[in-house]
Amino acid sequence: MPEVPAVWAAPGAPAPDTAVTAAMRPAATREPELRGHEGLRPIPLRPLSVLELIDGAIGAVRAVPAALLGWASLTVVAAALADFALTWAFDSAVAAATRVHPVIRTDDFGNTVVQFGRTAGAGTFGVVVVSVLMPLVLSGFAVTILAGLIAEPVKQYVDGATTATPASARQTQDLLRRLITIATVTALPRAIFLALYALITLAVVDDPNGSNGALFLLVTLVGVPLCGWLTADWAVAAPVAALERTPKSFAALGRARRLVSGGRWRALWATLLTVFIASVVVGPLVICGYYIGTVHGVRDLLDGYPVSGATYWWLAGYLVVVTLSQVLTAPFRAAVATMLYVDRRFRREGLDIRIAWARVARAGGWKGR
Repeated sequence: MPEVPAVWAAPGAPAPDTAVTAAMRPAATREPELRGHEGLRPIPLRPLSVLELIDGAIGAVRAVPAALLGWASLTVVAAALADFALTWAFDSAVAAATRVHPVIRTDDFGNTVVQFGRTAGAGTFGVVVVSVLMPLVLSGFAVTILAGLIAEPVKQYVDGATTATPASARQTQDLLRRLITIATVTALPRAIFLALYALITLAVVDDPNGSNGALFLLVTLVGVPLCGWLTADWAVAAPVAALERTPKSFAALGRARRLVSGGRWRALWATLLTVFIASVVVGPLVICGYYIGTVHGVRDLLDGYPVSGATYWWLAGYLVVVTLSQVLTAPFRAAVATMLYVDRRFRREGLDIRIAWARVARAGGWKGR
């Protein structure tokens, strides 16, 4: 009997030995299978709805070894610290500009009011948008790397087996290099969009009585559709790089775009819903951070105003809250990316049928001739 092809191999591409392939080898040469997914719901072997995809991601996170999650989350911590530093620099620049450039208003009775240390409507809008986009962009960079690092345990969870050949140090380094490149490319459009918003905001607070605020509309009309399109196109690039062993990062991006074609709206909707769910889950932490920032003077410190020495202790607590909110949600967002990859292959390449066949072969102790 001819050798059974690797179940997860991309069409037309060779793949190394995997958990399912090992199960389909002759019983005499097969290693004992390990179990570690007891109590977790199996993934339905059919195209998944968006809610099933998200539910599967929750189970997949539970199947990832805690040690791997811990090490991989260091990327998320680094992104959270970068978010904090950049937000601090931006807030300080805005506060410095508002202290120098007044907002001048004239009411219906012709009375003119000059206000320092305030932002106009467009300036406030820009500050709010940048404050929201900054953590999304930087955490998105970290989530892309994390999605590639946990893709193998998630795949094993979908397979229903936990036997896998550990990657060598060289393979891990090569994967990290490709994932960093992919994360940089995929985050670049959103980073440019964020930078434009930040620059326009600074231009508005430098000239609060001018008309620079109209630029927000232009950037929004062009940037939002473009970023949404590219986010959907590259949503599964990291799992592609990790599971299909694509030798080059840009090859993984092209493969991801082909997988998502015909389902971009669904991929974008799943991504946005994931971000929304993650935001709701860490809502109490966000409220706690807002309380620390406003009540205990951390916001004044970030804006460059003089504060008491005790504020620096509250700053440490604020930083812990900000970092924790990212660390708790990033693995879930990364698992959704891998589950989205699985669903796209279910829909386009019949991977669900191949996995089902492999499960039957494994359960029956398939033997070759």
